[in-house]
Amino acid sequence: MTELRRVDPKTLVPNPNNPRKTQPDPRADHQLALNIKTVGLIHPPCVRELEDGQLMIVAGRRRVRACIAAKLTEIDVHVRSGDEKSDTMVAVAENIVRADMTESEQWRGVLDMRAKGATDTEICRSFMVTPAYLRGLMLLSQMHPPIIAAIDAGIGPSFQERNAIARAALERQRDVWAEIWAESADEGSDPADYEMSREDATHFDWSEFVRYLDQVELYARNYETAKEAGVVWEEDLFGQGGEDNRYCTQYAAMFKAQQIWAEKTRPEGTIYPQSNEYGEGIAPDGYRKVGSWEMERDGDIPTIWVNPRTLQIQKGRLRELGEQSTRRTESDALSLPSAQNPEKPKERADISGTGLKIIGEVRTQALRAALAAARESVDPWDLIGAFLLALSADNVNIHGDNTYDPYGAASERDRAVASVFPEGVLVRDPAVLRNAALAVLSSFMNCEVSMHSGSGLPAQILGVLFNADAHMPTMAFEDFLKTYSKPGITKAVQAEGLEEKPTGKAMREALMAHVGEKRWVPEPATFAAGIPAWKAKIKKQAARAAARAQLDAQTEEDDEIDDQSSDMELCDEQDVAEADEETLTPEEDVSAEDTSSVSETTSSHTELPDDPRIPTQLAELARKMPEHLEIIMV
Repeated sequence: MTELRRVDPKTLVPNPNNPRKTQPDPRADHQLALNIKTVGLIHPPCVRELEDGQLMIVAGRRRVRACIAAKLTEIDVHVRSGDEKSDTMVAVAENIVRADMTESEQWRGVLDMRAKGATDTEICRSFMVTPAYLRGLMLLSQMHPPIIAAIDAGIGPSFQERNAIARAALERQRDVWAEIWAESADEGSDPADYEMSREDATHFDWSEFVRYLDQVELYARNYETAKEAGVVWEEDLFGQGGEDNRYCTQYAAMFKAQQIWAEKTRPEGTIYPQSNEYGEGIAPDGYRKVGSWEMERDGDIPTIWVNPRTLQIQKGRLRELGEQSTRRTESDALSLPSAQNPEKPKERADISGTGLKIIGEVRTQALRAALAAARESVDPWDLIGAFLLALSADNVNIHGDNTYDPYGAASERDRAVASVFPEGVLVRDPAVLRNAALAVLSSFMNCEVSMHSGSGLPAQILGVLFNADAHMPTMAFEDFLKTYSKPGITKAVQAEGLEEKPTGKAMREALMAHVGEKRWVPEPATFAAGIPAWKAKIKKQAARAAARAQLDAQTEEDDEIDDQSSDMELCDEQDVAEADEETLTPEEDVSAEDTSSVSETTSSHTELPDDPRIPTQLAELARKMPEHLEIIMV
């Protein structure tokens, strides 16, 4: 027996044995309250009358909470007879059986409301959706039914791909769908009506389906095809004369034909690589693509593949990576990147980017707590070291000061400077200096993951200095543990001595139950985890400094050698000048024998034949410097 009553929702008593224990989403509750305020309470909650006359909620606690938030003073409730056992069955059944409406059901509801005269504004208010979401639902009216079924199953195209699909005619969508699933459909059934399964979805690329829709007319003159693919050509009667105007609209068959042709015509030893979404060939592990500007080598391996975007057959070369080249490719930003083999998916990191952000926020709170705790007893030398760290932080020139006010109010730095230099002279009060210095450090040093305002490794080392790990709260909460990958959460539970569970959720629950009220901080989340990276950074800086010093020393040595060479050349020039002076000075007193010998030597060189091959300047120099230069005719 049930009875419909109208009561104040605030008088209803919650069920202490409600099977749903998870905390509701505040945004969803707010959305439900606005919906009830707009269209009213559609389904009255179910209640049972207790011995003292109070009404206890059996099913619909969230609806009651939303009615109270909507400030309704009276609502309808179904008062049913029963006991605790039947109440539990009803509550469990409502939470398990209830499911959200699929997008196609929402779309049909929108069509029904429009047929009854509702405006889009009224529909958005009743559905509590945005106009953009409503336009997305209306795209379903322009899609082939199996595509809609895939969307309802959660394996459909993205919103961007839906827009592209909806632009194509329904007949075109149907033809392409039938072509793709011709071999998967049951015998005797129409492949255009084939509904893909989740297993099919793992091998299906919606972006390729969109490309199939875009490729309407594929002309034979642009492709090298193979008869084995079964391409059926049609004649374009309106094509330009003197050209091959055969075409087809079978994108999948043409792609297969091009692949067959590439396989049959490739030379021996040629590799057929996979292609990425841009149509470029992917270099397998241990190889890299050779650029068109690079010289060909004997060990280069030719490649051939079909571009899935243009269906053109493309060629290239691969080059095996040696040990040194592999290291260079991994570390050098200027090296040519090679994509990984798509058959070997990249392993997820232990903690996702969201988890790292949570760690950064928690670390920042712990660091600030540690700085506050050290205000009364910090060692001056520690403080100097802290400021040296701060000045090397990634966010100095200082960004990320949480006390900075763009409208001119004093920041923590301004207040600190005012407290230690009130009259322009330093106040040498240790307590004032400690408080001011630590307040300034706390205002901008942080562990957040940010390109511009994060402090990076120096903040972690600052946390080690001030023992910020002791101030870290427990990290065993659901929002953080959800950021772990399955390998990551497996390592975390094994580190606690727990057994591995079949699912990540089970391992998260086991870890939280094991930790209980104790504090649990994983090793990657601690401040001390930054010490190895800090040591590596210091080592790298030292190696760079040593290399720079060696380069400077080599440069200086080369400069000294060049200077010595210049000095020697200068000495040689001086010797030559002195020799010239001795040879050409007419005032010197020479003996008759010397005169005769010089005249003989001079005459032997001055009697040079006129030859156009000998430059005039060289001949003149030979006449003036007979003991240093001689021209030999060949």
